[in-house]
Amino acid sequence: MPNFTSVQNSQNVGIVEVFADVDTEQFDSVGHPDRELIPQKEKPSSRLLFIGLPNGGSRPGKAGLFLPLGLAYVTAALKERGYTYDCIDLHTEQIMQKKPFDFWDRIQEFDLSSYDLIAFGGVFLKFEDLEYLSNRIKENYSHIFQIVGGNMATMTPDVVLERTQVDCVCLYEGEETIVDLVQTLEKGGDWKEVRSIKYRDENGQPVESPSRPKLTADKVPHLPDRDAWNFDLIRKAYPVGSPGRYSAVVFASRGCPFSCTFCKPLTGKEIRSREIDSIIHEIKYLKEHWNVQYVRFFDEVFIGSKYRIKSLCEAIIEEKLNIFWWCQTQVRLIDEDLLKVMKKAGCIEIAYGVESGSDTMLEDMKKGISVDIIRNVLEATNRSGIRITLNLLAGTPAETVITLKETRDFLISLNHIKWANVPSIEFVVPLPGTELFDTAVQMDLIKNPKAYIVEALAKMEKYSKSINMTTMSSEEFISTVEQFNKDIARDFYKKNPTRYLMSIFSLDHLRWDLILRNFTMRQLIPLLDSLAWATIGKHMHNLSKRTKSLT
Repeated sequence: MPNFTSVQNSQNVGIVEVFADVDTEQFDSVGHPDRELIPQKEKPSSRLLFIGLPNGGSRPGKAGLFLPLGLAYVTAALKERGYTYDCIDLHTEQIMQKKPFDFWDRIQEFDLSSYDLIAFGGVFLKFEDLEYLSNRIKENYSHIFQIVGGNMATMTPDVVLERTQVDCVCLYEGEETIVDLVQTLEKGGDWKEVRSIKYRDENGQPVESPSRPKLTADKVPHLPDRDAWNFDLIRKAYPVGSPGRYSAVVFASRGCPFSCTFCKPLTGKEIRSREIDSIIHEIKYLKEHWNVQYVRFFDEVFIGSKYRIKSLCEAIIEEKLNIFWWCQTQVRLIDEDLLKVMKKAGCIEIAYGVESGSDTMLEDMKKGISVDIIRNVLEATNRSGIRITLNLLAGTPAETVITLKETRDFLISLNHIKWANVPSIEFVVPLPGTELFDTAVQMDLIKNPKAYIVEALAKMEKYSKSINMTTMSSEEFISTVEQFNKDIARDFYKKNPTRYLMSIFSLDHLRWDLILRNFTMRQLIPLLDSLAWATIGKHMHNLSKRTKSLT
């Protein structure tokens, strides 16, 4: 991500005031969009192949498509230094083909014997895929150096090294590490001296090299290399309002200062923000070159500073970018004045990580917020005209039928809110590296951590229900969550059928991805019921009954 600057260096004093207990680092001043590329003494000769593996947590269909942005930044870092490379996006290819195919056959369409390095990446990639491909490469092309990076690899490097034939794991951010590694291999140096990797020693034991500092602007590219990673195909899966207008993911910062028990910020606890000019430059590029009209800011905490976000919004308005955009954030730094300027700048939806409507559970998950704070922010957001998505989790140790009921009742009390999609409580998954995972191990719910890691990351939905950390029986826990989700949807649809339909199809919110997300068959049935109850009566009710019989 280009042009990072620490929050302290951007006049973002709000982050210090609110997160005074967070240990942050100071960073040096950073470069600018017109900085010169790092000169090369000679043209690089390495042959490089990057493979994006399928995401174990994705569901079939277009909704599972996403740009492998981490790999796109890594390859762009090499591109800036004169390297060329080939890319295979197995994740997108698998979803688009809608049927399994042999990954080995696919990558053999390339002349593997000519490559010096193969790099794998993915978010929650399946161990079985990585194991299969790395083993086949090692058996047939032992000269190829193999590396893997991404969220899963960083969370579970020891398991990766034990189960696969990769030579090393890239830990955390990969832009500088991959350049360092490739240049070291080219020069015949000792690649084990490269920082922020983990590898096997001569006895097969995992060894971690010293960590490198967090990335600054002079170490990362201006833009991710979207061209190499099927961006043209992916953007067309998400038309915005009308054909020929598309969406794109953009990162405005990295880092998350919070300490939620179920999460681990892999980009560090300090929020490192890009310069406003750099963000504007990327949005302009996306509009001009890709006809992007809708931007998804996927920062872990988009609103780390009210001052900075207000400045970004003012720049979007001043530059007359005329875009719609989405972001995800916490509720701690939101106020009505900021929401007004966000709305004016094109913000149409905010995803809030609230997790629960119970103060007991918020404390158990170390959210650092209360139900009253959440309610006030949601009401303010609704008044601003910005649609809301809620991230809700159930199943940490303090969860009971009472706390679940508190969450249900809290959401029902907000049934007038203009939701982007009706809130739904999801089952929490203990992820490696998190406090929740350690708790599950201590409770003897995860008896074999390595086996769990291999299975859980590939079968997220299965394990989200099988690891019951509550005092409830698994049957009671699952049935209660499912019943309360039905209660929430039924109540909302009955009281707001007309307004909800109008909000979905209003011109400033029309996005096909949201429409498809909302109108699943499971949600369509209660909606038909509510329409029958509120408007049409017996005839529509009979139609709903016939629909149920078909499903």
